[in-house]
Amino acid sequence: MKNSIICIKTVPYQEILNLRDSLERLESWKEPLEVLEKYFTNSTTPINKKQVVKQYYASAKLFETFHKDYALLINESQKQLASITQNQKI
Repeated sequence: MKNSIICIKTVPYQEILNLRDSLERLESWKEPLEVLEKYFTNSTTPINKKQVVKQYYASAKLFETFHKDYALLINESQKQLASITQNQKI
């Protein structure tokens, strides 16, 4: 138990805040992705081609934006984690 307290104190507070911010940004995608999930999994209703065409462009743009942001957040989080673990080894 004593060792875990020492390890936590060696992680700079700013790195903890940066990691928390990354997690909050990932969490912010939850609601928009639920909208996309409803759009792509609603197969029980009859297909209205005009409605599908209208919604497809917006859904595609939303997913494209998410995909870019998600990749960026994953890379940032991996760098932050590598930095934290590297500081632990020193």
